[in-house]
Amino acid sequence: MYVTEILIWQAKPNVSDQDMIHAVEGLLPDLKTLPGFLFQNLSKDSKGRWVEVYFWQTAEDAHNSNGLMADKPSMANLMGLIEVESISMEVMPPLQDSGALVLNS
Repeated sequence: MYVTEILIWQAKPNVSDQDMIHAVEGLLPDLKTLPGFLFQNLSKDSKGRWVEVYFWQTAEDAHNSNGLMADKPSMANLMGLIEVESISMEVMPPLQDSGALVLNS
């Protein structure tokens, strides 16, 4: 099975969409080394809030990722673009999905 981690945040003023996308893409090499990381996606809602969804093998993997990423330059770069007080995070197991998760090894 897997768990979903959802992060929502507001960008600082004058941060472009491309700046945010570039910063999130910069996290990927580090994320891919973490235990249990499956994949992620990034969206932006109609109110300008960024929504990043991570898929992890376990809730423990999701929670541990925060500490493992804390000292990475890629994380510092992303955090420099975000209104820190706007961040919200939830980790939850799915109750329904449309089919089996297919992983590329």
